[in-house]
Amino acid sequence: MDDVKSLSDWVEQLDTLSLPLLENSCQKLQEIEPYEDVPMARLSNIVLTDPGLTLTLLRHASQLSHKHLQSEILTIDAAAMMLGVNDTAKTIKDMVFLENTVTDESKEAYLQIINRSYHAAYQAYGMARARVDTAPEEVFTAAILRDIGPLMLLLYGDGILNSEIDLNDEAQQKEVLGFTLRRLSQRLAKQWSLSSLIVDSLSPTEDLKDNPRLYEIDLAHRLAKTAESGWQSPKMEKLVEEVAHHLHINPSNAMAEIRDNAINSAKETIDYGVVPAAASLPDLQPEEAESLCLDIRPTIDTQKPDAIATNKIIDSPYEQDDEAIMPNTGPALDMAIINDVMASLESQLEGKLDLGQFMALLKQGFCQGMGMNRSFFAMVTPDRKNLISRFIFGTDIGFRNLRLSIKEGNLFQRLLEKPQPLWSRDDNHNKVIPLIGKEFHKLIDTNDFFINTITIKNKPLGIVYADRYESSHPLDEESYKIFQRLCAYLAKGFGQVGK
Repeated sequence: MDDVKSLSDWVEQLDTLSLPLLENSCQKLQEIEPYEDVPMARLSNIVLTDPGLTLTLLRHASQLSHKHLQSEILTIDAAAMMLGVNDTAKTIKDMVFLENTVTDESKEAYLQIINRSYHAAYQAYGMARARVDTAPEEVFTAAILRDIGPLMLLLYGDGILNSEIDLNDEAQQKEVLGFTLRRLSQRLAKQWSLSSLIVDSLSPTEDLKDNPRLYEIDLAHRLAKTAESGWQSPKMEKLVEEVAHHLHINPSNAMAEIRDNAINSAKETIDYGVVPAAASLPDLQPEEAESLCLDIRPTIDTQKPDAIATNKIIDSPYEQDDEAIMPNTGPALDMAIINDVMASLESQLEGKLDLGQFMALLKQGFCQGMGMNRSFFAMVTPDRKNLISRFIFGTDIGFRNLRLSIKEGNLFQRLLEKPQPLWSRDDNHNKVIPLIGKEFHKLIDTNDFFINTITIKNKPLGIVYADRYESSHPLDEESYKIFQRLCAYLAKGFGQVGK
């Protein structure tokens, strides 16, 4: 048929078009303006919940980078730095809202697709982190843009993505369209000068197995798609085994990680207003499942082109994130788990250490053994100016892409100059809290926490932070001692890896 468009025709038609901005992204961006005073991690965490916003900033920065023959843009942090504060703000304010772009039916389909993409990105990020990837946020960023082809066709395809096209069936897509939606995504990514990681991740599945990052992105998307049809199926069982084999853990531990990632992903995207795959997890209580499906979006006037500058935020998105963290209702310390973890850590240190398994054990110790629902390790950057979160042992909320400045006289600078453990509590928090900075204090929203410096051969490598946010069990002396012991194991592990 003469009117059937080829893949090249579609790429040409879609080249100058873009994905829109979500209402809730607008609200969250309003909350943090002006951007000059915002930590990069906070901006990134908002941007990465919105594939349209993520793609727009990466496209602008990547094209600028390509023009000046500079390095590839792999993250939102790098994109914002390339564009600068003013161009970043202008790029965002020039975007149109999803609600002004599509019909209600297309809007629902759009939100369903990006909900799946975010879930997949979270799973890919979790696998990369468990594998001890040096920059798992790059994997997350690539994974969330996997579906740019179908999203663009949904908005600008003149109804070509009708009910007859199965978004999960590449053979059927090729038969109807003449190409797969994954291939369209890849061609658009190339056209827009996006990173080679994004472009390569869109290659056929069979070509990705030799690259752990590309494999994780593909596996995560297959897992997210399968989860939408149910968690209890032979296909899901095979995927869980695939994850377990990839991460060198047993299937039950792999499923526990997958479950946590699905729930945390759903909590961070509750504003999409769609039912997430996590809501159908078989072991969820009815009230837990319902809590993942609430539409809590405040209403703003999306008819105004300058909505970001003129609409007032009703609630802080970070208050919503904090409320999503479930309190620890179990015992403060489970010594059976702690003792098992420490014995396993000793065994790892005596043999050939697998850093991924070593970190999984530490996570079990911090979370299940100690009830620390928020804990992370932040590593010093090569220029010694910042600490960047590298391993997150508890919930990811707020801590992914976290960057803490090491400034003269602040707590982090002092702990790195004079390595030591610290317990912020009632008798000293008046001295400690002013030293951590207002933004970080606002993020953690507590005065009661542990911090420990990690050193190797008397050289500070970073810090470990832990707390029991919204737990019924306050921190205590016994927990403080166990925290220090786990941190000592972490230091020994890094020391052995560095030999």
